[in-house]
Amino acid sequence: MMITRSYRSATPIVLLMLAIACCAIPLHAHAAGSPGNFAGYPEDIRLQSERVIEAAKPGNEEKLKAEVRLLGKKMHSRAILSINAIPEKVFLKYRKEGWTPQGTESMRKLSEVAPLSVPLWAWLFKEDVVHLRMAEALRDFSGISGAVRRFGPALMGYGAWLVTYLVAMACWFSSWAAICLFLRGRPSLEADLKRMLKIPHRDYLAPVVAFLVFILPILFGVGLAVAACIWLAVSTVYLRRGELVIMTVSVLMMAIIVLGGGILYSFDQIGGNTRKGGWLGGEGYIPLSMPDEGAPVFSSDVAWMLDFARARLDMQSGRPAAAERRFNEIFETGKGLPEVLNNRGIARAQQGRMKEALSDFEAAQIKRPGDGPPLWNAYQIYLQTFNLERASSIQADAWSSVQNLTPFGFRPAEFEQGEWIASGMPVGEIWMALARSGEELIRDAGKGEVFNKFFHPMTPFGALFFLGMAYVWSMVWKAASLKLWVNCTCRSCGATAMIIASRETSDICTPCRAQIGSGIRAGEERDRRVQIIVHHRRFVQTSSILVPGAGVLWAGKDIGCFIYGLFLAASLAGVTTSLGIASEGNPIVYSLQKSVLVFFISTTAALWIIGSAWGVRSFSSLQRRFNIIESR
Repeated sequence: MMITRSYRSATPIVLLMLAIACCAIPLHAHAAGSPGNFAGYPEDIRLQSERVIEAAKPGNEEKLKAEVRLLGKKMHSRAILSINAIPEKVFLKYRKEGWTPQGTESMRKLSEVAPLSVPLWAWLFKEDVVHLRMAEALRDFSGISGAVRRFGPALMGYGAWLVTYLVAMACWFSSWAAICLFLRGRPSLEADLKRMLKIPHRDYLAPVVAFLVFILPILFGVGLAVAACIWLAVSTVYLRRGELVIMTVSVLMMAIIVLGGGILYSFDQIGGNTRKGGWLGGEGYIPLSMPDEGAPVFSSDVAWMLDFARARLDMQSGRPAAAERRFNEIFETGKGLPEVLNNRGIARAQQGRMKEALSDFEAAQIKRPGDGPPLWNAYQIYLQTFNLERASSIQADAWSSVQNLTPFGFRPAEFEQGEWIASGMPVGEIWMALARSGEELIRDAGKGEVFNKFFHPMTPFGALFFLGMAYVWSMVWKAASLKLWVNCTCRSCGATAMIIASRETSDICTPCRAQIGSGIRAGEERDRRVQIIVHHRRFVQTSSILVPGAGVLWAGKDIGCFIYGLFLAASLAGVTTSLGIASEGNPIVYSLQKSVLVFFISTTAALWIIGSAWGVRSFSSLQRRFNIIESR
């Protein structure tokens, strides 16, 4: 048996790895919505919105309730579903004037005129959880999910945040796994390099060569994923079966980075400048800008949505005739969706053409039976035309359908003649447009910043091919190593020995299995073994502190280390997706993101300490089990 020593500490290598990993993570996520104003709304809507803001203060709940109800009537007469700028302005007032927690109730009343404001629902949910109001918290969570389902910018913004979070998690996990597995195989790799280098001072040159194997890909400017695949490939031969599982998941995570980058780019293309008050924001904000007519920016899957947004803008601005013309054009292109029919019916009803409006409402009901808005609007037409028998027959269904329209808080008994319920953008079509993108999702991934940092200089399809080939090569090399003589490092004492066949039964050396620790006969052999043990202990403990979880691998707890890595990556992803939020943006989002950032920073710090302590303790327990003493 050939025994060799480990001469170098892991500190400089691990610090460099961590620095590179940190630089590779995206800094912030997309935020949905933006603080708007009331420009573009009719004069009566603007004035009433200002009255609502003025009335929003503690101790003024009754007046606020009356003003909100009056604004709701005006909104429904204009087919306006939500004015998301109202809670943002009230929140700024809340912060400036320093309200007590009673301000929560004032904010909650605003959900009647801003039901599509996901930040409002999220803030209410956070406040309810903090104050242990679980019943209200469940209702607010229902409001969050309902607004995301019905509001285009919420779908795009929070969809982008979720994908960004998953990509960040994949970045962190693949980086963490590559570092841990490289450290796990490094002593054995150095021992094999010493064997292959037939030159003087090879004991000192082998660590340098191992370091160059790590650093050269980075110096040559390749992406971190490309470098990580190289590190995994050279480490594979020294890994156990459980560690191979970690490597496999790491490669899959790198593939998620490619796909996630394409989805994020598609979100940006479809949403345009949604998060700055653009065209898709029409249901909660009057758009601040609209693309030029006929601009070749959008595919056919998205172009009709732009026309839908323009038509909704006309409706909300008091131009029903212009809205009807646009809805007619959408209908003629083959997009005869219930939402289009319902809104066209409202535009016709606002022009006094009740028969045609009723025809649209009924056609929408045929296409989607039980859909709340057209059923309610048809019921209104029956009442206004004194078709009381028909109105009575559908009254129960109409009332029930609109009362169950989450997140809206419609109260049918308070509705008056001329109050219509419009249909927002059918946001499910956005998912359909993404699904029809097909290969474009992967091709467009190369246009994102994250992809270039991880896979430079490859193309997206080339990156997927490279990942597949790197994994196949690693598995083939692992299988071939079962017939080759390679060095194996004892997990307990750090001694290396030439072995063949499976690593699983050979990662604890013979002296450790005999539990003789360092208690072999005195002399040079004992001093040499004690020195190996000391260097190995320092290496593993240093690795455990700088890369939490590394010591757990040395202790043989592969599955536990894998689960810990997922939790650590999830927490670090929460930190990175909460950074970079601008204070001049949506004030509610800014407040929520600060709270989320504090939570994830605390969680990450706790996980780092736990992982480091767990690694050191697990490795110490392993050494005690094999009678490795603490003395030199």
